Amino acid sequence: MEFESRCRELLPSFARSADGLAFHVDSRSGPDVLSSWTSAHAALVLSALDPGAATAELRALYRACQRSDGLVAGERVGDAKARARRQAEVGPLFGEDDRSILIAPPVAAFAAARLAGIQGTPARDLLECATRELDAIWGHRLPPDTPLPVILHPLESGWARSALFDELRSASACQLDPERALRAGHAFVIEDPLFCGWLLLALEACSQAWEKLGDTTVCLKLRIRSEMIAEGVASRLWWDEQDVYAAWNRGRQSALRAVTAGGLLPAAAKSLIEEGTPKRAVDRHLRPGVSPLWVAQGLSQRPVQRDERQPRAASAAAISPLAHFWAHLVLVRADRLADARVARTALESLALARGFHAEYAASDEDPGAGGPDDSLWPALALEMRAREAEPG
Repeated sequence: MEFESRCRELLPSFARSADGLAFHVDSRSGPDVLSSWTSAHAALVLSALDPGAATAELRALYRACQRSDGLVAGERVGDAKARARRQAEVGPLFGEDDRSILIAPPVAAFAAARLAGIQGTPARDLLECATRELDAIWGHRLPPDTPLPVILHPLESGWARSALFDELRSASACQLDPERALRAGHAFVIEDPLFCGWLLLALEACSQAWEKLGDTTVCLKLRIRSEMIAEGVASRLWWDEQDVYAAWNRGRQSALRAVTAGGLLPAAAKSLIEEGTPKRAVDRHLRPGVSPLWVAQGLSQRPVQRDERQPRAASAAAISPLAHFWAHLVLVRADRLADARVARTALESLALARGFHAEYAASDEDPGAGGPDDSLWPALALEMRAREAEPG
């Protein structure tokens, strides 16, 4: 298969090593920084090609980024040069241990649970790391009197360029403590659908993996938490007028209304599917070539207007491999396999025709087409194909 062969050729160019750890980055031209967000997605890609390599990727991630309290740092730099370059981009967000003070959505825990479900006992150590991560988020990021965790910096959402956060500052000055940030009246204390969606998916996946390993106590604990998070997402983040999940600003006690691809991710949660809102989100926003998020070229992070689809349109709208990945997961869980395949094949076609890039123009004329392959993200189509083949 041409796409798989291309991925196998490209993946070594994203491989890096530092401090005795091997990992993958998302761009050939980026700094040699172990990002838990990127590395977790790389593990999902590798699981479709080489489960052993995927396991090694996650073990390196947790060894490098998991702190003593269980939280997983969003990034870890390998040397002074990489640290200086990264801090020039995002600010002084690294501690003395070279770990970022920020966290990321727990995609790593989701990936670890998937591998443990496949490999069983040999991957138990990864499942234990994943459960520690979920326990730590539960213990450190849930403010009083709320069922949902909060993010305290745009980079913690997984998609820092979201227009939701353009006017807000991070709460890093409050030592990234939700209760302290709320007492100080800080504006950036956000219940984010993308972060909460990944937490919910990871809780469900880890609970199922522990059940397969025979540990009913941990399974039950995680299941109860997933039900609480699902209830909070449905009651606090659902935007009824637009049939999508949207962020809530705890600091300002106001909704951050925007239709985004990330706002669809909670619809993949099994504990929400029976509640009914996921079907409404899918029916409205995930119709190929019809919904504003899904134009002829593929899926965008935000709705694409008609004038943005014209050749040489000046627009921030772009087709996103990550949007394809999230939509595909939602569609598979909703038993919309035909549409899921459309999402996956569209991404494969874009990568083969225009190159492996982090985004693509929403029109047929793409200034970046034909440029050097420089992004890991389109390779997620491998994981998407593997998911389609899974029973049930």
